[in-house]
Amino acid sequence: MKVVIIGGGIAGLCMGIYLNQYGLEAIVNERKGSVSGGGHAFLMHHEGISILNELQTEADVLPGKLVDTFVFRRPNGELVNQLPLDEWQCFKRTDLTAYLSRLMPEEKLYNERSFSHFIYEGGRIVAAEFLNGEKEYGDVFIGADGANSMVRREIFGEVKFETGRVKEIVGVVEHPDLAEGYAGKFTKFQHENKGLAFGLIPTTTTELVWYIQYDPETLGDVEGDSPKDLESFCKALLKGFPSVVETVMDNNDFSTSYVWNTRDFDLLPSFHRDNVVLIGDAAHLALPFTSAGTTNAMVDAKVLSKCLKEEKDYTAAFFCYYDHRAAQVEGHVLLGRQLRDAFLNTGMAGFALPLIVDQSE
Repeated sequence: MKVVIIGGGIAGLCMGIYLNQYGLEAIVNERKGSVSGGGHAFLMHHEGISILNELQTEADVLPGKLVDTFVFRRPNGELVNQLPLDEWQCFKRTDLTAYLSRLMPEEKLYNERSFSHFIYEGGRIVAAEFLNGEKEYGDVFIGADGANSMVRREIFGEVKFETGRVKEIVGVVEHPDLAEGYAGKFTKFQHENKGLAFGLIPTTTTELVWYIQYDPETLGDVEGDSPKDLESFCKALLKGFPSVVETVMDNNDFSTSYVWNTRDFDLLPSFHRDNVVLIGDAAHLALPFTSAGTTNAMVDAKVLSKCLKEEKDYTAAFFCYYDHRAAQVEGHVLLGRQLRDAFLNTGMAGFALPLIVDQSE
C-alpha cells in the first residue's frame, strides 16, 4: 500500500513518520518551498508530547519550553488565581515542523507541491496532481492540508464555517529580561466585564509569544492593513493594562504580527470518501480556546496510522479511525464554543484554562 499525504505541516509529517515506521510507504507533499510553519507558537498538552517522544530517535532533542504555571490576572494586575499546569509545553511552529521534517526520510518528502486535483481511473482516485504539473500515484490519499483544505473541498464540497465571534492578534517579541522573568508561566490578563484578554508565554530564553483575544462587535476592529494601523489598534485596546503589556507592545515588530479570524465547523458525518481521508484541521476545526488543535492533529495521525497497519483494508481502517476520533473532536468543538461564550459573557467572573480531555487508546 502506498499512501500519499497532501500537506506537510505537523499533522502530515506525523502521519508520514508513523507510517514509515510501520513499514508502509508514505509520501508527504508540502505546498511551500521549505518547512511548513505558518503561525507563531502554541501550547501542547502531554498527550501530544508523548507522541513526539514516540516519534523521536535517541539523538533527537525536542524543541519547546516547559510551561508549568498558569497565572490569571485582571488588567489592573490583580491576581485572580495561580495554578500548576501538568506537562504542558510551548512550541514555536517552525521549530516543531523543522524537527519533524528531519524524522522523515528525505526521499519521501516533497516541497513546492500545491494540490490541484485528483486523477481518476475507472471511477477511482489513482493520483494527486499538483499545480506544478507533477503527479503522485498511490492507493490511499490523506488530506492534511489544514482548515482551508482543498482536498476536503474536492471530496466533500464546501463546509459551513461558523464564525468564532472572537478575533485574535498574535505576535512574537524578542526581550531576554521578560523571557527570563516569565519563564515557565502562561500569564493571562482578562477583563472582568468585556471580551478582552492578553496572554504571554515565553518560547525561548529570549523570546515570548503574545496574543490578544477580543470581541470586535463591542470593542471595534483594526482599521487599515498596515503594521502601524495594527500597532495603534493594539495599544488603544490594551490601554490601562499592566506595564509588562506596554513593554511587549513597545518592543514588538508589528510587521510580523497578524489578525486571526477564529472559526470552526460542525462534526463531519465521515472523515473519508472512497480512498481519501482527512486528518487535523482538514477533518475537524475547533476554536482556539481549548489549545487542542495541534495535539488533536497528532492524535489523528497516531490513530489512523495504527488503523491502517492493523485493519484488513483501508476502508475498515477509515471507519476504525472515525470511531475512535469523532466523539472526542466533536467534544472539543463544543467545548471551544462554551469557552468562547464564557469569554464573551461580561457577567462571568471566572476564567478558563486551556483544556483538553485526555484521550486514552
